[in-house]
Amino acid sequence: MARHSTLVCQVCRLRPFPGATAPSLFISAELIWREQGPFSLSYGLLPDPSFDRRSLRDQLCGPWEQPCNVGSRRDQLWQHTCFEAFLALPGQQAYWELNVSPSGDWNLYRFSGYRQGGEPEPNAVAPSVSLQRVARGLRCTIELDPSGFWPSSLVPEIALTTVVEQRDGALSYWALSHPGEQADFHDRRSFLTL
Repeated sequence: MARHSTLVCQVCRLRPFPGATAPSLFISAELIWREQGPFSLSYGLLPDPSFDRRSLRDQLCGPWEQPCNVGSRRDQLWQHTCFEAFLALPGQQAYWELNVSPSGDWNLYRFSGYRQGGEPEPNAVAPSVSLQRVARGLRCTIELDPSGFWPSSLVPEIALTTVVEQRDGALSYWALSHPGEQADFHDRRSFLTL
């Protein structure tokens, strides 16, 4: 049964897919869901000082020095560093995938079931994206107004994920959990019920 709430806040640590090569990072993801108005996502990246003393700029690819403006709607953002969120209708197979690049480029896809559809959501509006340095790390904050595609009274089941591109071009996949044998952000077993 779907929950009705005016405000939900969830803070989680993301973990790399087990056994894959990943940079020594601490990644957190925070969601603030409001029944009315935009919802907020915030992703924090910090180098893990117990493993690696290099800066994020030395380890990762990305436009880390540029302030974000409203980006363009683009496909295949997950081929580079990309902050993602999956919003699922409780008790139904339908879900949406939000992709946001550190540059501010974005897209929102609608799926009718597991990896079925994947068409750009026609009622989506561009999110507000800001990127800022914090201590030795970075924070990307995203605000998206879901009113054009989401029933306002429902709190979604959610997955918070990130793809990280390293300087050598290798990608690592970070999520709340990895229940399958391969990294698969679409796997509903990894979604949280808020």
